[in-house]
Amino acid sequence: MPSFRNDSADAATLRLEGRPQRSSHGGLSVLIVGEATFATHPLPPAGDLVIGRSEQAGLRIEEASISRRHAILHVGAALTVEDLGSANGTKVGGKEVAPGEPVPVSVGDVIEVGKVTLVVQPSAAGSRPRRVWTHGYFEARVEDECARSERTRALFAVLRVHAASGSPTADIHDVLTLAMRPADVIATYGPHEYELLLLDSEPEDSEKIAREITARLATRDVHVTTGVACYPRDGRSAEELVALACHGVAGPRSERAQATQGVVIEDAAMRQLYKLVERVAAGGITVLLLGETGVGKEILAEAVHRLSPRREKPFLRLNCAALTETLLESELFGHERGAFTGAVQQKAGLLESAQGGTVFLDEIGEMALSLQVKLLRVLEQREVMRVGGLKARAIDVRFIAATNRDLEAEVQRGGFRSDLFFRLNGVSLMIPPLRERVAEIEPLARSFVVEVAKESGRIRVPKLTEAALALLKAYAWPGNIRELRNVMERAVLLAAGDEIRPEHLPVDKMTGGTLPSPARWAAGTLSPPGSGLKGEIESIEHQRILDALAACAGNQTQAAKALGISRGTLVARLERFGLPRPRKKN
Repeated sequence: MPSFRNDSADAATLRLEGRPQRSSHGGLSVLIVGEATFATHPLPPAGDLVIGRSEQAGLRIEEASISRRHAILHVGAALTVEDLGSANGTKVGGKEVAPGEPVPVSVGDVIEVGKVTLVVQPSAAGSRPRRVWTHGYFEARVEDECARSERTRALFAVLRVHAASGSPTADIHDVLTLAMRPADVIATYGPHEYELLLLDSEPEDSEKIAREITARLATRDVHVTTGVACYPRDGRSAEELVALACHGVAGPRSERAQATQGVVIEDAAMRQLYKLVERVAAGGITVLLLGETGVGKEILAEAVHRLSPRREKPFLRLNCAALTETLLESELFGHERGAFTGAVQQKAGLLESAQGGTVFLDEIGEMALSLQVKLLRVLEQREVMRVGGLKARAIDVRFIAATNRDLEAEVQRGGFRSDLFFRLNGVSLMIPPLRERVAEIEPLARSFVVEVAKESGRIRVPKLTEAALALLKAYAWPGNIRELRNVMERAVLLAAGDEIRPEHLPVDKMTGGTLPSPARWAAGTLSPPGSGLKGEIESIEHQRILDALAACAGNQTQAAKALGISRGTLVARLERFGLPRPRKKN
């Protein structure tokens, strides 16, 4: 089976160590053919590639017949392959390769590693340069990289590329391949829309790659717009990163978000919350917004500002996760002329520029302890000291903070200052997740469809079918409103006709498996009498979860991987269906 979920016939994963330089036309590539694997990947000009199932392998192939470290391919002036004592052996031209003895390989030779066939071949100009994955696979890879980077602190980026309608696909694939390394991932988001996963990439490098892609395509008269989102600078979840990359392609959306998301208040709990917001907004008390990623904390912060006496003054948004000490000192507080090299004139800080308005501190739980001390001083004294200044300057701003973390638990752990927590916690507002606001899913989805259709220049706005709506309402939405918007944006791009049907949605991800074919949706034979479509979807999902847990002996992590969902999503499904969580045996 391939190493990642939802694409049982997708290609193996190629991961090259040491970040080798990108291949160009005239180099070599390797064709990989197995029972569930078919892919072509370019080879670097030189280097040693370990072939195997291990995550540390240079050429990683997830098939049972492959050992963790099966063989090694030496690429350079000569090309040789060496068996590493594998269980199922290595052959070149049908002849067994003795372990530890490099055997010459020529272009066109067949290399057998276990039951997988490798063929070294020239990289042909004009042909499809590499595997282009599905959006579902891409999103799963981004989720995996977020989890890996939480442990290893590795950096990566998501890059979105939007090409003008009618752009030549071959030219786009060619340029994207030249700009990417073999370990990077390319997928299609929709017609003329591409998404790239740039692994182990600094923000500056990722932004440079985006500029290179734009410039190279411009020389071929192909015009594109790009958007870049870097982990962890711009977000720590797949939904956040994909949404921000989309944001970069389509341009700012804060006003549109205010006109769509902000007016959808259908859930009873949300109506009560907004009534409380009206009362809180009238005063000047500091507000702490709590809730999962993507529930709409920024929208609620904007609502507090719009309903307050400060509505005519600035609304300043600050992402605390991206604040460094240097940025805090010089950008937030400002500096005097000559305070440091390059300070040729005095500059007012951002907090001074928000005078009379509201400052929104997003992701406050991510702020470093060293910066929390300085923020506490501003909150207590309501004044800032410019870098190089001798006199503090008073500021009149209202602070609103937001986080998806449990700050009380962070205080107990020592990751957040208790005095800052109490200062920020003037009044706390908890925003419920979208799965608890089912009544808002349909109006939000419809508003997103209208918005995206207008942005893409569609004359007629596609309608959501009942089957698609049932699927949307049955899904748990771990990424909340941000994820819903991403799903609807892609659905509009994929729906060529006047309707958005289930096949335009990420069905595998939303159900934990594959639902019946689109023909059965269209024929109306999916749901038996009396059960309803939503009931059958839940029944299918319920049974697949039970089957996966049984096959994995109750191991939730393995079951989630088999279902193609995250472990957190599986736990949420178990709770929703009232299923007991399996416990480890003593």
